[in-house]
Amino acid sequence: PIWQASFPGCGSRMTWHLVQALTGIKTNNDRNSNGWGYTNVVAAKTHYPFIRDTMFEELDPKYFHRAMLILRNPVHAIPSYFNAQYEELNHLSTHTV
Repeated sequence: PIWQASFPGCGSRMTWHLVQALTGIKTNNDRNSNGWGYTNVVAAKTHYPFIRDTMFEELDPKYFHRAMLILRNPVHAIPSYFNAQYEELNHLSTHTV
């Protein structure tokens, strides 16, 4: 798999779903929240080191030889990140499909 790295609010979840839809292969994240592991996925999303509740340090680098970096203008990414935090704190549905 490849790392799909970004700052929160850059559209990483949307890209995550898009990669899975285009390839037909499952995606995961650095916390293995889907329970699929890392050997049978096309990409693993990470916000490391921004979000530290991750298993990033425990992952074996032999599985990850490439990375996809998702960039977004901070003028748009930072408000998007705080919007996602607001949605989570207030138990609202997320703005990501």
